[in-house]
Amino acid sequence: MELLAVPEEYRGKSYGKTLMERAEEIAHANDCVGVWLNTSEFQARGFYEKLGFEVFGTLDDYPVGQKTFFLRKRFPTAPGGVR
Repeated sequence: MELLAVPEEYRGKSYGKTLMERAEEIAHANDCVGVWLNTSEFQARGFYEKLGFEVFGTLDDYPVGQKTFFLRKRFPTAPGGVR
């Protein structure tokens, strides 16, 4: 998936959370070890952090006058590396 946006009238109604949970389920089913994304300073960084994502990089002045944040979420593994 390249872009995901929830229209303003649907925000705060768990649609975004549900979409992200489903994306994680798909990633798990395809043996991914985690997911990453980027968001701009004026967008949804706090939303992703509430879902367990952590910032691993920042691009200053992109777009001009703002920052872009790169966030990741690694999936838990069982002892021995088995999920």
